[in-house]
Amino acid sequence: MVNQEVKGTLARLLATENLTIEHRKVSTAYFDVDKRVLCLPIWKTASSVVYDLLVGHEVGHALYTPNEDFSSVSKAFVNVLEDVRIERMMKQTYPGLRKSFYEGYKQLWDMDFFGVKEEEITKLALIDRINLYYKGNSEVPFSEKEMLWVERADKTNSFKDVLDLAKELWNEAVQRQEEKDFMSMPMSSDGNRQADEEEELTPQNSSADEEDDMTLEEMLEEAHRREEENDNSDLDTPSYESDDRGGDVTLDQDFDETESITDASLQEALQEMVDDNAKEWVYLNVPNPKLSDYLVPYNEISKDLREHYYEGALSEEYYGRNIEFANNHFNTFKKDTQKTVNYLCKQFEMKKSADEYKRAAISKTGVVDTNSLHKYKLTEDIFKKVTTIPEGKNHGVVMHIDWSGSMQYQLLDTLKQTYNLIWFCKKSGIPFRVFGFQSGYIGEKFSDIETAQEVGDLSIPDDFQLFEFFSSRQNAKSLDESMRLLYLQVFAIAGSRIPHCTKYTLGGTPLSEAIYLTREIVSNMKKVENVTKVNVICLTDGEANPISFVQNIPEDHRYYGNRTKRYTYLCHQRGKIFFLRDPKTGYTRRFSNHPAKTTQEIVSFYREITDYNWVGIRICNKADLTRLVKEIAYEDLTIIDKQWKRERFASIKNKAGFTESFYMPDRGIGESSSDLEVRQKSEVATKAELTRAFKKHMGSKMTNKTILNAFIEQIS
Repeated sequence: MVNQEVKGTLARLLATENLTIEHRKVSTAYFDVDKRVLCLPIWKTASSVVYDLLVGHEVGHALYTPNEDFSSVSKAFVNVLEDVRIERMMKQTYPGLRKSFYEGYKQLWDMDFFGVKEEEITKLALIDRINLYYKGNSEVPFSEKEMLWVERADKTNSFKDVLDLAKELWNEAVQRQEEKDFMSMPMSSDGNRQADEEEELTPQNSSADEEDDMTLEEMLEEAHRREEENDNSDLDTPSYESDDRGGDVTLDQDFDETESITDASLQEALQEMVDDNAKEWVYLNVPNPKLSDYLVPYNEISKDLREHYYEGALSEEYYGRNIEFANNHFNTFKKDTQKTVNYLCKQFEMKKSADEYKRAAISKTGVVDTNSLHKYKLTEDIFKKVTTIPEGKNHGVVMHIDWSGSMQYQLLDTLKQTYNLIWFCKKSGIPFRVFGFQSGYIGEKFSDIETAQEVGDLSIPDDFQLFEFFSSRQNAKSLDESMRLLYLQVFAIAGSRIPHCTKYTLGGTPLSEAIYLTREIVSNMKKVENVTKVNVICLTDGEANPISFVQNIPEDHRYYGNRTKRYTYLCHQRGKIFFLRDPKTGYTRRFSNHPAKTTQEIVSFYREITDYNWVGIRICNKADLTRLVKEIAYEDLTIIDKQWKRERFASIKNKAGFTESFYMPDRGIGESSSDLEVRQKSEVATKAELTRAFKKHMGSKMTNKTILNAFIEQIS
C-alpha cells in the first residue's frame, strides 16, 4: 500500500515550497500554476516507485513549466519535449530521482503503458521514438540526421526553447509524412507514382505547359531519372540504419509522423489506473478566527457577576445568607490549600534547578588558580574554571475548562484544582490565562457565517463563546474578586439555593473551537509577557462536540433567504475521506470523522503545527476509563487498571491526542491536603519512618492533587 500522505509531503519537499497537494477523483494529474495546487489522481495500482516517478514528474511541471498559451503548437509535441526538459532538470536537481524515473518507466513499459510493446520500434514516428528514448529505452534506433533532433531535445533550457523546437520538429514531421504519402502511391507503367483518383494527376513540380513543350524522348528520360531518385533502397542496410548518404530510417505507412501515439497511450493508461471506485477525498482547512469575535473578557464577566449577586433581588436576606455561606466556603478552601501550593512551588523550583544543573557546562578560563598551584607536578588541572548555566525557559500556562452541562456536579471540585494552579502560577511568577468554553447561549454577539468563514474551513458555530475567567495581567485585588465571583457562580450552578447568572450558564462542549483560538491566545501572551514555553491544559469530562465545516448551499436548496453557506457535520458525511490542512504550515493529515475521536484527532493535529505542550485532564469514572482505554490503548489496559486502583488516577502518553492525558475520578478531587505526620519511636525519626510517612501522605492525601503534580512534571 502506498502512503499517499507521505507522497504529498515528498512533493512539497521536492518543490522546495509549500505546495498544496491534493489527491482527488480526477482522470489525470495536473498542476494549477496560479494557485500552486498539485492535484494527483487516486491511483489504484501504482507502486511506490511509480508514485515517486509521477510525483517527481508533476513537481517538475510545478517548478519549471510556466502558465503560457501554446495553442499554436502541437500539444503532443510540446508534451513530449517539455517532459524531456523538466525530467532532466529534476534529475539534475535531485540525483536520487534517477533511479525512481528509470525503474518507474520500466514498470510502465512492462505494463505496456505506451501501447507499442508489440510493435516494431524502428517503424514508429520520430516523435514517438524520441519519447521512448527519454522515457528510459536507450535501445531506440535513430539515424545520424535524426540524432540531431534528439540532441536538440536534450539541450532545451527554457519553455520557449521547447516551443521553438516543437514547431521545427512539427514541420519536419509534416515533410516526412508527405514523403510517406508519396511513397504509398501505386507505381504506374511508365515508372511514375500514381495519385489517387480524387487527386490531380499533374505532377507538383511541373506544369501542363512544360510537358507539352517536351519531346517524347525527353519525357522518357525524365521519368527514368525520377525512378532512380526514388529507388534509394539498400538490401544490405537494416531498415533502422541510415545509408551511406545519411538518409533517414525507412518510413512506414502505418504510423502518422504528425501524431504521438506513445503520449496518447500513456495518458490513456494513466487514466485507466485511476481508482474510479475510490471514496471522495475532501480537503478542509483549519480556521483562522479572530479571538475578539468570540471572547468575553474577565472584566466584563466580573461586572456581570457582581451585578447579579450583589445588586438587585439577590441582596435579599435569604439569598444573602446563602451567598455569605458560599464566600465562607471559599475562604476556608483558600486557607487550607496554601500548604499544597507551597509544596508545589518548592517542587517546581527543585525540578527546574535540577534541569538547569544538568545543562550546566564547565570550562577553563586560562587563568592559573593559585590554590591549586601546588598540584602542578601531579596534574595539569591548575586553571580556574567557570560554570555556565543556560537560562531556563519562561513558562506560560493556558487552561481551557469545560463549561458544559455534564460538568454541573463536578465543576466545583474542578474549579478548586484550577485555583490551586492559579495560586501556584501566581506565586511562581508564571503567566497564565484561564478560559471556559461554552456553546448554547446566544447573546448579542454571534459569528456571521457569510463574511467571517470560508468554504472548506472547519466552522465555528454561532453560539460558541470563550469566557476569559482569569489572567495573570490582573492585579491581586482584581484576581481575588474574579475568583470569588466565579466560585459563587459555580456554587449556584451546583444547586446551592442561589439563582446563577444565566449568561454564564453551562452548555455544550466546543473544545475544538477553543483549540482553534489557542494560537492567537498564545501569540498575544508571548508578545505581552515574553513567554517561550507554553503549556496548554484542556480539562473536560467528555468528548468535544462533533466538528462541522463550511459548505456551499446549492441554489436549489437555498431555503433560508439569501444565505449561500451552511454548516455540515463531518460525522454525517458517509463515503468520504477527510483531510485536514493548516494553510500556515502546509501540514496535511487524514482526519477521522468519527465523533468519538474528535478530541484525539483535533488535539493531535494541533500538536503537529504548534510547539506547545498539550496536557489533557479527563474527569471520568472507572467504567468510562475502561471504555476509553479499550479504544486507544488496549494493550495497556492491565497496567492502567492497576494504576487506577493504586493511585486513584490513570495516565496515558501520546495515544489520546495529548502529550499526556490524565484521567481523574469524578468525585472528591478538590479536597485539601493535611499535614505530613511522622510516627517515630525515638527522638529522631529514622529514614524508614520518614519514607513510610511520606508515602502514606502522598498516597492518601496527595492523590487528590494529581493534577498539580502532573502539571509540575510537564512544565519543569
